[in-house]
Amino acid sequence: MNDMDSKNLEKEAQQRELAQYIADMLLELRNMARAAGFKTLLGLLEISFCEAFSVANKVEIPPGEIEKLRRLTKAAREG
Repeated sequence: MNDMDSKNLEKEAQQRELAQYIADMLLELRNMARAAGFKTLLGLLEISFCEAFSVANKVEIPPGEIEKLRRLTKAAREG
């Protein structure tokens, strides 16, 4: 792995960590909005939480894995 790849991976890890922190904060705010009966705010915070959570928990498929899965699927169908 070269230096540029290492820096990109570090940056992505930092972004995921920040997104998780934001998701945690939004979850608390969402719960407060729910307790107070703020329905519109609750919905907006729920959408924001889901977005932050999905960024924080992004899963990358390693190169070559998609083709491997296609071969396995094809073999299962034939077999």
